[in-house]
Amino acid sequence: MSATQIWERLWVGNIFDAKALAESNPQHITTIITLSPEAVPEELSGVNHLYLPVLGNHAVPVGMFDEIIDALWENIRWGNAFVHSFDGVNRAPIMAAAWMHCCGYKNIDAALEEIGKLRTIEPNRILLSSIKELL
Repeated sequence: MSATQIWERLWVGNIFDAKALAESNPQHITTIITLSPEAVPEELSGVNHLYLPVLGNHAVPVGMFDEIIDALWENIRWGNAFVHSFDGVNRAPIMAAAWMHCCGYKNIDAALEEIGKLRTIEPNRILLSSIKELL
């Protein structure tokens, strides 16, 4: 699995990492949050799966942003969360950084910089700008 652990209970990756969880789950992921509208991995027994699609080059509606942040709050509390988008370089890192901002760990820019040291990221400026407006 090439998913990246970016915080104690938070992992970021792509659709292929999500599909790999069907065969092996060494990180004991308890929740998969799919942000990609393009593809959804199969449901896994014993793993909570949330489908919250976000377009990678559009602004995120307030309600969808709140759903994603709430899902992270709720699920990280009791296990390991894996957030993924199709390629794992735009939506997933941005939403993970936004959650890190919301919980007071780091501001979104510093969180993205930290994630960028751990994996390749390519945040879309329209998506990122819309998220910053909602913080």
